Amino acid sequence: MERTCADCRFFRVTQEREDSNAGRCRLEKVIGVFRDSMRACPSFSRHGEARLPPPSDGRRRVSGSRRRAPASASAPMPRPKVSSSAIAEALQTLEPEGLKAVLVECLGGMVALPMAELSRGWEGAVVLAPADSGLKSKDVPLEQFLRKLVSVRDNLRVLEQKLNSHDGLSDAEKIDLQARVTRCHGAALSMAARWAPVTVPDGVDPSGRQVLLELIREMEWDALALPAPVLGDRWRGGRVSYGTDELGVEESMEAFFHRLVVLRDRLLALEAIVAAHPRISGGEAGQMASYIRRSFGSLTTFNILFKDRADYFSSSR
Repeated sequence: MERTCADCRFFRVTQEREDSNAGRCRLEKVIGVFRDSMRACPSFSRHGEARLPPPSDGRRRVSGSRRRAPASASAPMPRPKVSSSAIAEALQTLEPEGLKAVLVECLGGMVALPMAELSRGWEGAVVLAPADSGLKSKDVPLEQFLRKLVSVRDNLRVLEQKLNSHDGLSDAEKIDLQARVTRCHGAALSMAARWAPVTVPDGVDPSGRQVLLELIREMEWDALALPAPVLGDRWRGGRVSYGTDELGVEESMEAFFHRLVVLRDRLLALEAIVAAHPRISGGEAGQMASYIRRSFGSLTTFNILFKDRADYFSSSR
C-alpha cells in the first residue's frame, strides 16, 4: 500500500475537507499547505513509531547521470548590470511620448509592491479628514486598519489554495488565475504600506520619483476593469494622516481613494472571472466567491468615501 502524508505522524492538519485534508509538514519537508494525499517523503514515520527521520542538509538529491558537475570557480555567473551612461543614452533617443509608452509597458508587467517597512512600531490612527475642517473626520485605529488588509490577504490565500488544487483546471489556467490573485495581493499591500515614507537616496531628485508614482497611478486607473467610482464631494481635497501627530505622515485623499478603488476593482474582476470560468462549477464558484465577499466585508468601513451607494463594499451581494 502506497504511503501518503495522511499516514505520517509529522503531517499536521490545518483544514478539514470532504475529499481530503490540507495541512503542513512539521519537519517543513514541503513548504506551504498541501493535501494529505501527497506521496510520502523519505522522512515518513507512522504514528507511534520511535524512529527519527534521517538527517537532511536541505538540498535536493540528484542521482546518476543527472548530477551536475560543480561550476568552475574561475568562471562565475556574470552579474547583470546596465551602466548609467547606457541608460542616459537610451533615454535621449526616445521622444517624450515614446518614453512614457515604454515606462507604462515595463511597469504594467510588474506587480507594484511597497518597499517601505512597517516594523518600526507604528501606532495611532488613520484619520480621514474632509477638506472642510468644520466637517467630522473618520478615525480608524492603525492596528485595525492593517488588520482589515491582513484579513483580505488571508481570504485571498485560501482562494488561491482552492484554485491551485482544483482538478479541473489546467496548469496554464491556474497560472492565469494565480496572476490575478497576485495582483489583488499587490493592491492590498499597496493599501497597507505605500503611504509609509521611503528613504530617497542622496542625489536623487524627489520630483522625479513623484512623476513615476503619478505615472503608476495613471496606468492603474487606465487598467480598471470596471467604471471608476466617484469620490464623495465632502472628501474632495481632503487629507489622510497615518499614526500619531508627531510622525507627520499624510497624503491626499485622492491618493488614498485611488488605492482603495484599485483594490476594489481587482477583487470584483477576480470574482467575475471565477464565476464565469467554464471549468469551475457553479457551486465551486460560489464557494470561492465567498472569500472575496468576506474581503468586501472587511472594507465596508470605507464606504463613506464613495459618492454612490451602488459602489459600496458589501459582503451580501
